[in-house]
Amino acid sequence: MRTTITKILSFSAAHSLPQHEGKCRNVHGHTYTVEVTIEGQVKESGPSTGMVMDFADAGADIRRLVVDPLDHSYLNDVLDFVPTAEAMAAWMFGVLASSGLPVVRVRLWETPTSYAEVTP
Repeated sequence: MRTTITKILSFSAAHSLPQHEGKCRNVHGHTYTVEVTIEGQVKESGPSTGMVMDFADAGADIRRLVVDPLDHSYLNDVLDFVPTAEAMAAWMFGVLASSGLPVVRVRLWETPTSYAEVTP
């Protein structure tokens, strides 16, 4: 049986898209929402019995690895790529997967009506 959990966190940051032909070329900010979906077996024993992973542990890992480094920053100075939602979601997926989290989806909301999604 496939079981997933999803943890949702938010952060605020500014960026610009220097080569964009619209108004996003200028410095502007967003309150981003990131949804991280983790897949795993439900534990049958121990302190996490009945869980894929404790939501608090998942949230702490996600915050430490990808939210805290970006929160209240100018993304163009922090990341070594043009910080589009698509590129940031892919970066987040890679960082989380490299850390050993069994991530199967990252969805990054840039606005309440627009998100980018990365899956393996």
